[in-house]
Amino acid sequence: MPDPPERVVERVGKLLSQPRLNKDALVKLLKQAEGALSELTQSSSLENTLRPLNKSLVQSNLLHHKDKDVKLLVAVCFTDIIRILAPSPPYSDEVFKEIFKIIISTFVDLADVESPYISRRMKILETVSALRCSVIMLDIGCEDLVLDMFRVFFSVAEQVHQQSVFQAMQSIMTHIIEEKVSQPLLEVILWNIVKEKKGPPFELAVVIIQNCAAKLEPSLRVFLTSCILNRGASPNELKKLYHQIILEIFQFSPQILFAVIPNLTHELLTDQVDVRLEAVQLIGKLVALSKLHFGQDYRSVFVEFLKRFSDKATEVRIAAIECAKACYLALPSGNEVHDVLTALEARLLDFDDKVRIQAVIAVCDLAKSNLTCFPSELISRAVERLRDKKVSVRKTTLQKLLELYRDYCSKCSKGIAIINEHYEQIPCKILALCFDKDCESFRPQNMELVLAEELFPSSLSSKERVNHWTAFFSLCKLPHIKALNSILSQKKRLQMEMESYLALRMKAKENCSKEVQKRILASFKLMSASFTDSSKAEDCFQSLNEMKDNNIFKALGEMIDENTSLATSRSIRDSFLKRIGSKHTNYNFFKVLSLKCSNMIFNTEIVYSIMEDLISCTQCGNKHMQSTIDLLLIILTMFPSLLRGSEAYWLKLFSENSALTNEKVLQILVKAACHISIQLSDIYPLLERKCLEGTRAESKLAVSAIASLGHSSDDNTFSVLLKKLVNALDDSGNIPALLQSISHISQYSPSAYKLYHQKVMRFIVEDILCSLEMFAADPSPSGQTFSGEDSVPSFSCKIKIYGLKALVRSFLPRQVTHLQHQINGLFDILFDIILEQGIYNAIIISEYDKAYLRIAAAKSVLRLATRWDSHISPKHFHSIIFTARDSSCAVRRSFICKIHKLLKEHALLNKYACAFALTSTDCLGDIRTDSTRYLSEFLEESSRKFLTHHNTLEQKKDAITNHPAYIMVFLIHVLAYDPKFPLENCKEEDVYAEFCSPLIVILRELLNLDILKINGHYFSNTVSFLLGIFRAIQKAEDAINPDMTPKLHILSKIGLFLVKALSEQLELSLDAPRLVLLPSSHYKVCQDARNREESHTSESFINEGFVKRILKANESFIAQPASCDAKHCGISQKNYTCLETKKKTLNDLPLERRADSKQSKQLRQKVGVCDSDKENQKLETMKVDSKVKHKKMLSATSASTELLCEKSVSGPANLTNENCNFNLEREQLSSCASVSIKLSNPHKEILAKEADIPIKGRTITEPIQSSADCVERGGSGEALVGKRIRLWSPIDLCYSSGTVDSYDSQNSNFKIVHDNGDIELVRLEDERWEAIDNTTSEEKDMPNFRPGNWKDHDKMLSELSKPEALLDRKSLCLISCRSISSSSSLDEVLDDSGDYNVKKKSGVNERMRNSKNIKVSCGGTNFAKSKRSLQSIQKSSVSDDTEVVANNMRRLRPRRA
Repeated sequence: MPDPPERVVERVGKLLSQPRLNKDALVKLLKQAEGALSELTQSSSLENTLRPLNKSLVQSNLLHHKDKDVKLLVAVCFTDIIRILAPSPPYSDEVFKEIFKIIISTFVDLADVESPYISRRMKILETVSALRCSVIMLDIGCEDLVLDMFRVFFSVAEQVHQQSVFQAMQSIMTHIIEEKVSQPLLEVILWNIVKEKKGPPFELAVVIIQNCAAKLEPSLRVFLTSCILNRGASPNELKKLYHQIILEIFQFSPQILFAVIPNLTHELLTDQVDVRLEAVQLIGKLVALSKLHFGQDYRSVFVEFLKRFSDKATEVRIAAIECAKACYLALPSGNEVHDVLTALEARLLDFDDKVRIQAVIAVCDLAKSNLTCFPSELISRAVERLRDKKVSVRKTTLQKLLELYRDYCSKCSKGIAIINEHYEQIPCKILALCFDKDCESFRPQNMELVLAEELFPSSLSSKERVNHWTAFFSLCKLPHIKALNSILSQKKRLQMEMESYLALRMKAKENCSKEVQKRILASFKLMSASFTDSSKAEDCFQSLNEMKDNNIFKALGEMIDENTSLATSRSIRDSFLKRIGSKHTNYNFFKVLSLKCSNMIFNTEIVYSIMEDLISCTQCGNKHMQSTIDLLLIILTMFPSLLRGSEAYWLKLFSENSALTNEKVLQILVKAACHISIQLSDIYPLLERKCLEGTRAESKLAVSAIASLGHSSDDNTFSVLLKKLVNALDDSGNIPALLQSISHISQYSPSAYKLYHQKVMRFIVEDILCSLEMFAADPSPSGQTFSGEDSVPSFSCKIKIYGLKALVRSFLPRQVTHLQHQINGLFDILFDIILEQGIYNAIIISEYDKAYLRIAAAKSVLRLATRWDSHISPKHFHSIIFTARDSSCAVRRSFICKIHKLLKEHALLNKYACAFALTSTDCLGDIRTDSTRYLSEFLEESSRKFLTHHNTLEQKKDAITNHPAYIMVFLIHVLAYDPKFPLENCKEEDVYAEFCSPLIVILRELLNLDILKINGHYFSNTVSFLLGIFRAIQKAEDAINPDMTPKLHILSKIGLFLVKALSEQLELSLDAPRLVLLPSSHYKVCQDARNREESHTSESFINEGFVKRILKANESFIAQPASCDAKHCGISQKNYTCLETKKKTLNDLPLERRADSKQSKQLRQKVGVCDSDKENQKLETMKVDSKVKHKKMLSATSASTELLCEKSVSGPANLTNENCNFNLEREQLSSCASVSIKLSNPHKEILAKEADIPIKGRTITEPIQSSADCVERGGSGEALVGKRIRLWSPIDLCYSSGTVDSYDSQNSNFKIVHDNGDIELVRLEDERWEAIDNTTSEEKDMPNFRPGNWKDHDKMLSELSKPEALLDRKSLCLISCRSISSSSSLDEVLDDSGDYNVKKKSGVNERMRNSKNIKVSCGGTNFAKSKRSLQSIQKSSVSDDTEVVANNMRRLRPRRA
């Protein structure tokens, strides 16, 4: 029977006290003691039993034994004794220290799990943990041992995988920390936190910190705070890792850092960049780890963190951007995310390009992570970086956006995403890069590769590509479309040239001639233009030409085939590159070439898919329908053959129930007509309906489609269609479309139009231009004026303009036709409108629309001039050029733009550039700037053209006519007929400086062209040509009116001196022309010696000094600031005040008088006052200071046509200022807008005299009452009541009889009851009138036409066409055009230098037979207007129906209602 454990313990204790026991004996005894102690339970009564063993273990040096096995058994015995005698083991502090040392030494081998003693070590660990022996260690001051134990635990934790061991170590460490936390102990724990390898030691430290957070927090706070605030003060390596410590602890125990993190603000605000950088990186990670709750918990830190996005250091801003990515990926929603993205958006505009690049990358990466929820505004801001000033930013942005767009397309094809406009804007902006001139990578040559290869994923189907094309094309603006056109046109040119080269190569195999080789080299040069480095590309093409493999060239031919599918093109291209070989020196070139030759952007598959989309739009609708049509139109503009085989689609589109046939579809049909096999009869009904009922654009395209599908002008088809269209005009239906259709048919089939020309012409003139019903049906907006692009004419005005366009287009067929002899009638109508005379007076149109009609007529003349310029007389040429001085600034602006456009297209003769010279001194700055630019561009281009063809022209006599300087021939003639030409005796430099401004401007431009600085010979040629022209004009006289010859000579002499003054080095060319050809229509040889002498006398004051003073005065005139104010636009300040007074007074009129006053104003604007030759001679003898005198003359004679003008219907007069040298000052206008004139010199009476009024063959001389005469004749107001008077009507240009019914003394208004029943309230003091007897016979002779009396319009026209009515019509014209001259009769008005001489005693009939030209002075804007005589009108009534209608309508002028 074995001994009890107590006796075993006692026996072993005694045996161990024996000296010099070997290891084996010790091990045997210790094992016996271990076994016995394990059987004993905790009891303090066993202390005596255990005393021998305790004594032996302590005193026999077993605590210091070197053998591991002995030490392990000793440690086991001590732990058991401590367990049995707990809580008061009988050991001193020194013994306890030795015991704990031996125990801790056993923990080191806990990692040796293969040891046979592992169980004993684990038992010791568990016993120490259970007995909380670590507390005793702290009590006896064994902190160093505690640190060693912690280190041992962390070192062995990585290899121990038993949970019980792990928990025991955790328990021991927790007990120690709960008792006492020291700085060294904390550092031991933290070191295991920051280790790179995250294993069991890290987990153990995490558990310890989590379990002891409350105990560790103060020490940890102190430690981390000192690290933050005293950064770099301590060499402690752990303190350098405090950011990592904060980051790690924040992940598992963030609450312990609540008092630490706010201190990070100190680092964000420090001046040290590296500190701020690390702080931003740390906080960014903390924000991401907190799922963006960081902004709520640590608001102050978060706000300061957001400010670091705009930090002054680039590195800090870039770090903040990286943090923004992490934040959004952690949580893509919330207020904090919005704040971060807002800060990120601001960095897209950072001043540093590196920051902008990182911001773009961040935005694109974040958008890819969440396509649906990512803010669209941020995408748009990132796309804008494609226009960044730095090329590096643009390149990076392009690559990242392409990645984003491809990812977007892939997800759309998989159904993960849907079409989004914000992503579809990416291709639009990429297209705009084509206009980037700073970088070769963005040129159209390279952008084609982007569209072909990088825009879409290679696996994307044609259907999906079309969906995206139509989606982003709906967002394209004009620049984007222009860029796409540039890319496609370049691709088309390369493919066509490649096709040509392949054909030449085949031809060279049969016959390798020098000509073929030369053409091949030329083809290489053309194809090289499609590459960025054209010279290198040309060498590569040479290398290609030397290749012998025919399969390479066969592959190129297959790739340019438009019918090749995407998959096939890709396969052929891969095969082609495989044959070239990746090691070939020019492999990259051939890679690009194959891509350019392939139809990877658009091919037949894509076009068919677009057509299918269009058909589906008619059934279910599509918001991108219009963009689909536009895209198809763009494609077919470059590749129309892609529609081959699409006949079935077209028949569906043009089916009866299709609602898609609009303007764009018709335009596509016209382009594709020659590439599709479709019968006209299949779609003709729809095209015919468009001609009758569609819009103007649709009707135009429908006619073009009919012509294109017929492949020729089908006269029979057009004849039937024309008949329907002309018949539809009578129904007054869709007149705009009908006119458009008819006019375009006239271009395609003149023979069919010939049958209906007269009817169409009569309809347009009678039923449109002169239609009262159409005017009444659509009144123009009141109070509006023609102000340019923003204003819109009334419908009635539009119809009239459409009518003019139709007439013009009918005279511009695609081939010359029989209508040549009728062009003059159309010109008469157009110039009547431009000059507001003749037929213009029969056109019922509002004041608002007059400017629209004038500019439409002027543009029509310009269009006709492209073919019929020879039919435009010099006078008409003057009239069209003077449109550049129209009263409406919008008319002037639109007119010069039209001339500029036609000159650029080389459709108009150079002489029309004279208009630029006139508007170059316009009162509006923008018109003046545009005119100067247009003139400069024209002269530059004309000069280059002249130099290009100079070698072929220099031997010809008419070489000078091709020189741009030749326009001076026409400008001189135009200026000679300018109403503003200085008076005969005027010698003031200021006057000539202003008048000669157009001449000076054009000479400056001619002598300061950029090409002259390069080509000195051309400069001398230009000077020589100018001198030759001016000298030739000096020897010629005016072919129209010899009286104008002195003006021509004055201008040409000024021109000679100007050339000399403006040419710094006057070196004449040896090629100076000896013979200058002048147009015979404008000039003729001066054969009358007397005329030459008179001309030399008139120009005697012109000398070099005078011209230099003109130049100096002109410089100051040009330097004046531009203004659109009336006082800067040719109206003096005094006249401007008169105009304002007139407007104000008109507003005060009674309602029944306002309409009359408005019509009166229209006429009085065209009524002028002119003195007779006798009065002019009297004025010339007056001794008045010349400068003051001429200024006053200009004030009177250069006044606006709104104040003084004289109107003639039968023919305009041509009284120049030389015959009208008077000096009048204007008074304020009265309430009825009549003109009062007072003497400029009280000693010289120049009041208006009697005027001759021809009435039915007799001339009645009557005085015209002035306001002063009214007082003398009328006396007081009441005295006139009941009296009969004759009141002058400026509207009817005749007197109207009536009775004074009453007088209002307060307003000084008289109530007049006219004999025809009209009642008026007038102020007689402001009117022309006279008292008459009841028996006055002349009153019966006054014609009294009123619109209400024209009950039968057609009857009136037919009666006026009869020969017997001719005399009455003459009388009517003369009465209507009676000149209100100040002191001249009708005989004095007629020109005595023409082909006739009018005698004062001649009868009216004799005057009408002889007079061909009547000259009119239009109050400062004197101009010559030519009219056909009544004899020519009578003749034209038989030969030309067009001119009959036009001239008959000139006479239908309504009297004032």
